[in-house]
Amino acid sequence: MKILLRVVDGDIPSQLPDASIKFTQQKIVIIDERPYLLADYIGDKQLVSDYDVDTFLAQRRDEDTLKRVVIDNVSGQFDGYVNHENEFTVPQQSNEVIAMGQLAIPDRRFKVPFRRTDTGRIQLMPAQVQNGQFSIPLKFETNGVWIVNQELFNSDFSEDLFSLDEYRFSVI
Repeated sequence: MKILLRVVDGDIPSQLPDASIKFTQQKIVIIDERPYLLADYIGDKQLVSDYDVDTFLAQRRDEDTLKRVVIDNVSGQFDGYVNHENEFTVPQQSNEVIAMGQLAIPDRRFKVPFRRTDTGRIQLMPAQVQNGQFSIPLKFETNGVWIVNQELFNSDFSEDLFSLDEYRFSVI
């Protein structure tokens, strides 16, 4: 059976309610900023978890699912240009260019790096999520082709949270 036991810093085997060998696949996890030992218990004692294992595993599954990011609309585009899928032609240094879409996360702000394809230069854009809607004002400082993809979009976070196709912005 899986079990979650609260641990304090130091020697974990001495904190276990049974022999250490009876706790297999041991892993330290953080719940509410506190360390717990997640393990499979193969002993005979009737142990009680310090945290509900089913709740933890359900939360972990939800956290492990990458949130899909789709740009639904880009305001301020130039008309009359032929764009490929996920490509937008926009003016340089415009306050009117804003990428928008839906993103099912709590309200927050974060940085999204865009990379210019010919020079590799990175420009950060401010993203904001409010009530499940995201917006990213895109005031590109130089012309050229700029991209954003899953790797770039997730680079402001310690682990990948989002899945994203590559988007191209032809800035003129």
